[in-house]
Amino acid sequence: MKANLRSASGALLMLIIIPVIIGLLACMPVPIGNPERSRIDPEITGIWAYLNDGDTSFYVFEPFDKRTWLLTGVPLEEGDNADFDDYDLDSYDGLADLMQTETIGEEGATATEMVMYKAWMTKLGGVWFMTWEPKGLFGSEQFAPETWYVFKVDKPDSDTLELRFCCDDDFFPDDIKETRRAYERVIRKHAKNPDLYAEDPMIFKRLRDEHTDFFEDLAREVIDDSD
Repeated sequence: MKANLRSASGALLMLIIIPVIIGLLACMPVPIGNPERSRIDPEITGIWAYLNDGDTSFYVFEPFDKRTWLLTGVPLEEGDNADFDDYDLDSYDGLADLMQTETIGEEGATATEMVMYKAWMTKLGGVWFMTWEPKGLFGSEQFAPETWYVFKVDKPDSDTLELRFCCDDDFFPDDIKETRRAYERVIRKHAKNPDLYAEDPMIFKRLRDEHTDFFEDLAREVIDDSD
């Protein structure tokens, strides 16, 4: 198995490039919500760009069935002769300039990593949440994760998705049982308390139709690199 298909605990932190301490706090020892009773939101299905202080990743929410998505992430990497400092990658317009200007390949815009999750939504206390379950755990005999990533979901408009980590351990008692229902009771009780979540959201922008080819070519770079 090639190392390009990352798995388990470090993969999310590598891909979305967030402070390590936030990532650690965001881990849940149990999944939130029952994926067998969930329903995907068709407004989230599709390709999204995550822009984070100049670091960009693409996420594909692909329906696996009516209840869950197969979520694939590909980070954008700088090739040997590319200089991403020429672009304002804190904005979609800046990313659009890059996608229109740079060629795909080792010399320009490239990608060598991929990460996968199973994702689903659930509503607790009147608030929508999304759970990411790491997949591709080839080093585990049971193919089972030890942690899950849980987010509060907001959609300010049809082209913007905001995810806030459910991350404040102060809300969860030290002696809490490691069961889904126990954690859901706490989250349901405090769902509308902003202190339960990370202050700054992860902001995703929907990939425009004219940029789909760029992403598809970028994704092929990961496949070619694994040969």
